Amino acid sequence: MTTTQSPSAEHALLRDTVRELLTRYAPDHEVARWDAEQAFPAELGLCGLSFDERHGGAGPDYHALCLVVEELARVSGALTWAYLSTVSVAARAIANFGTDEQRNALLPRVADGSLRVSIALTEPDAGSDLAALSTTAEADGDELIINGQKVFTTGADSAGYLMTLVRTSVGRDLRTALTFVLVQPSTPGVAVRPLPKMAGQSLHTCEVFFDAVRMPASAVLGPVGGAAAILFAALDGERVATAAMGLGIASGALDKAAAYAVQRRQFGTPIAEMQAIAHLLADMAIDVDTARLLTERAADLLQHGVPCARESAIAKVAATEIGTRCANRGMQILGGYSYMVEYGMERYWRESKLYEIAAGTNQILRDHIARDVRKRTSGSGAAS
Repeated sequence: MTTTQSPSAEHALLRDTVRELLTRYAPDHEVARWDAEQAFPAELGLCGLSFDERHGGAGPDYHALCLVVEELARVSGALTWAYLSTVSVAARAIANFGTDEQRNALLPRVADGSLRVSIALTEPDAGSDLAALSTTAEADGDELIINGQKVFTTGADSAGYLMTLVRTSVGRDLRTALTFVLVQPSTPGVAVRPLPKMAGQSLHTCEVFFDAVRMPASAVLGPVGGAAAILFAALDGERVATAAMGLGIASGALDKAAAYAVQRRQFGTPIAEMQAIAHLLADMAIDVDTARLLTERAADLLQHGVPCARESAIAKVAATEIGTRCANRGMQILGGYSYMVEYGMERYWRESKLYEIAAGTNQILRDHIARDVRKRTSGSGAAS
């Protein structure tokens, strides 16, 4: 489909290459098989786009990262989430806050696709409210002893490391209370249980239990008590990447719906020429361009090191809700065939809703955006 901006020649080549590879190796029937068999491809490529060349990376290039995420989201939510957690969050954190030993040991393996990292943040009673986090890590000589439970930890049973958020001091001051620890799932005391879910079954979402898990001090990522700074530094990038996921769903749904509507004939004419269907396609096209512009704006600010909490939140909210709308419209256009796995539209419909919830729920992000609106209004001297 026609885009709102022409990517650079390098980015256009990257997009075309990734799409060709995914068309060849991840067609709809193959992705459906992965979900049915709950089987995940062993390695991912193009994982060095968020850190620099000295550690085996190729970036950071946030425009390229968004292009790859968009193409993955057109194909499989499971592929996208495995890629996003490793590249957009963990690799950036290790590159920016890890020790030389951690960088040298882990980042080259991330870059060549042989290592995935799962992010263990959410707990049964601590989602958006990180101050309620209860998984603890207590010092014992040169070791930390971890006890607690995580939930919604994507790919925990197939990742090489769990980037685990723990509490290392009491109190609700997030600036000093929380720490990240890199834990291998095979460590004694770690138990992982996959959770049944609606979509993306080929990459399990898991509960993780920590029972007196002993980790050396060298496993701490960043300073003790410094996890909040690491987490907040990653938020804008994660939100922009999640916006690209919504864009991928929307773009893929539009392409599938348009191709079907041009081919499908009823009452002697292609349904694409019927006003009811034509308007659905037009609305999808408007939405796709909107999501692309907002995502590209936020990615450009990230690329130039400009603070973009507001822009990344707007892009994430808009693009993920656009993904849901386009998937729903695509289902309507395909009619009864939309329910058939071989057509791929039902996968978009099942996967799209998660993007509105993950990486900060859209309700929480609306709070952030509204707070910024109030701040800007008060600063301008306008009436409250």
